[in-house]
Amino acid sequence: MFDHLNSGDTIIITLFGKEEEVEVFSAGDNQYVEDGDFKEEGFALNEEEIACLNWFIENIKIDDYKKEITAYCNDCYQAIGDKQITEDDLEQEVGIFAIAINISEITQSIYGDVYPEISFYGDCECDPEHGICIGFRDKKFLGIESQDWTL
Repeated sequence: MFDHLNSGDTIIITLFGKEEEVEVFSAGDNQYVEDGDFKEEGFALNEEEIACLNWFIENIKIDDYKKEITAYCNDCYQAIGDKQITEDDLEQEVGIFAIAINISEITQSIYGDVYPEISFYGDCECDPEHGICIGFRDKKFLGIESQDWTL
C-alpha cells in the first residue's frame, strides 16, 4: 500500500463499482505546527495517518454501506418533505471526492459526539449545503453525518 503521502495528494479507489480519484487530507493534529498555526499545504502524512489510510483502503468498501447511506439520505429528504431514494440512486446522489483522516488527541465534542478517525467525505444531493461524511473509528463503522463532523 502506501509508505508516504502528502495531505492533498490524490489516490484511486473504487466507489460504487467505479475507479475514482479522491483527495486524501489530514483533518487532525498533524495539520498544525507546534505553535498551533496550520502547516503549509502538501505536508507529509505521519505514520499513524498512513497506517489508518492503508487499513481503510484494504478493509472498507463503500458498497458495504449502501443501506446506511440510503437511510441517511432518506432521513434528510424526509425532514424537508421531499423525495425518497433507493440504493440504485446512490451513484447520482453521493459524490465522494476525498478521504479525511482525523487523528487527534481530542476524540469527541463537548456534546459527547465521537469524531471519526477516517471517513469518506463528499457532496450529497439530499444536503448540498453540508455534504456527507461516512465515518469510521477504531476500525468500525461510526455513522454518517454532514462534512463538518470530521473537521
